[in-house]
Amino acid sequence: MTALYKYRQQVENAISANTFEHQRNAAAKTFAKFSAGSRAVVLAAEMQSGKSGIALALSGLQRLSLTDDQISDRKRLKDTLYLITMADIALQEQAKKDLAPCKNVVVSNFTNFETALKVDFKHHQPQLIIIDECHYGSSSDSVRYDKVFSYLEKDNIHCRVAFVSATPFSALYAAGADSILHHNFNTSLVFHQTSSEYHGIRQMHRFNQIIKLDESHRDFCEESLMRKRFIKQFKEHVGTGWSLVRVPSSQAKLAKQILLENGIDEDQIHIVGQKLVGVEDHELCSIDDLKREFETASLFDEKLIAITVAGFRAGVNFGQEMKETLINTWDSSIANIAAVVQANIGRACGYHQNIQAKHYTNLDAVRAYSELLEHLESRDKDKEFEGLQDVFEQICAKYDVRGFDRGTVVTPTIETIVTRKLNDSKTYLTKGYIVVPGKLTDSDFDYSVLTSDPELLSAIQLIRQELLDNDGPFRKKGRALRGDHQNWIKAQWVNGVTYNDYTPSCAKSRAQHFTQRLNNGESVEFNRIVNPGGGEKTEDKRVMASIFSIYNLSGQMDAYKRAMDIEDMAEICTLFDIELDDTLILLYLRGDYSQELTDSIVQNDETLHSGRIKHMSVF
Repeated sequence: MTALYKYRQQVENAISANTFEHQRNAAAKTFAKFSAGSRAVVLAAEMQSGKSGIALALSGLQRLSLTDDQISDRKRLKDTLYLITMADIALQEQAKKDLAPCKNVVVSNFTNFETALKVDFKHHQPQLIIIDECHYGSSSDSVRYDKVFSYLEKDNIHCRVAFVSATPFSALYAAGADSILHHNFNTSLVFHQTSSEYHGIRQMHRFNQIIKLDESHRDFCEESLMRKRFIKQFKEHVGTGWSLVRVPSSQAKLAKQILLENGIDEDQIHIVGQKLVGVEDHELCSIDDLKREFETASLFDEKLIAITVAGFRAGVNFGQEMKETLINTWDSSIANIAAVVQANIGRACGYHQNIQAKHYTNLDAVRAYSELLEHLESRDKDKEFEGLQDVFEQICAKYDVRGFDRGTVVTPTIETIVTRKLNDSKTYLTKGYIVVPGKLTDSDFDYSVLTSDPELLSAIQLIRQELLDNDGPFRKKGRALRGDHQNWIKAQWVNGVTYNDYTPSCAKSRAQHFTQRLNNGESVEFNRIVNPGGGEKTEDKRVMASIFSIYNLSGQMDAYKRAMDIEDMAEICTLFDIELDDTLILLYLRGDYSQELTDSIVQNDETLHSGRIKHMSVF
């Protein structure tokens, strides 16, 4: 056996031994698009259909595409970069395990993207970048995708990129008519054709396994006929099995209490999560713990019920046996389509024959997703992106769905000059900022390990006191730091309405804009951060705080989402690279007084466009 034959045979063996034919077909179709001139391919692969297997096959095909001289060059071994958009160590470790058979793959995430390039690609730049769960990347600040786009445009013009997701609608929008991908990358679409054994959302719908929960009775913690039916199905099930209930993180303890009151034994109930409100650490378990509990229950033909929260939906695979013995699921989510179909019902997809399990969820979201899949499947041959936006909007209107996933568009940088007269008589610079977790369940958390500044420490203490007032935390509207002795702090209590309306003035965009400028070493006016009103003056404020929390409630009674949910918290915590918490506190510290700026009557106000990509509400 020649050395060259050995190198290629090793790759082919790795692909054939670790993938299925339908996964290899999807990878081959994707690579064919590359060979035909596309630098970018959006790969739509349904829930639990084997995206990791497709990625492994893609990585192998990249290795096999090398010339004889290249494939035998040790320094050219690492040629594929697999990026996870979520900053989740467990997902990253799982990806490393799944892709281990292909030795040419480096697994990293968006946060460590540039570090991976420096450390793992010292000799040669990657030839292929695979971005997993691409809808998450597009939901975060433009800088996340913009870094990759900039690298592909300027530093590595021969590298190709594959976007992979079960709900890739944001990436599809980013590949639309005005997109950098469309113009410069000749973007193509590949729909992953699963095998006939696949049992996904469309198949569940066909077998009447999906039970509609409308907004009036979707809350598991409120009594309803549907909840009684769900619990009855669990209790009447004979033999091994399990059920799954998904609730907001603040309701996990209450959901358990409801199950206990309905005659379900405490040993049968398991709460999956970390640092949940009102739940002791010893009452919580991990996904792996849950799988072990299920295996133990199966030994004695017993059943169990799992309570999960929103942050535990992505990347979870419960395994073949659990999918086959699933009794029913309940999803309290009222979020976008991606959140619904990637949650409980998405975890039940895969290669099994369970046509008995019932899924209580947002049926309209499932219907819309099914129709989108049908459309993507039909457009897999030619004119792949033509009319996508119109189709999505028609489906949205048809099923009265409030949103798909968070979208992006790519626009040219606009040089806009806005003039304004300062409200303040004195203008200050910003000294810096810190971001800290709320830690509302930890009364002894020591914030001095995060900052030694006495004003910041005092501000954190006062904010926590407000959130924990009267044995809280509770959801509350109209929060404020009351009392004249607290006027030196300007507090913004971010709720579900003010968090993100996809405009530059929303809390998320402002936080990203100002912290990014400070990170770049720019001078930032503290007056602009404080944005004084109602007789306030910046000179009276020494700290500005934005408090992102699930416990801040909007006063708009008819708002679609009055409070932030755990998915919003996961997004903002990932953005600022801190552990997931139900509360995040962003504090800016006032700096020096600026005579030069104070003397200016009219100031030029730079735009909030940080790059070519900006957020928009898809609908």
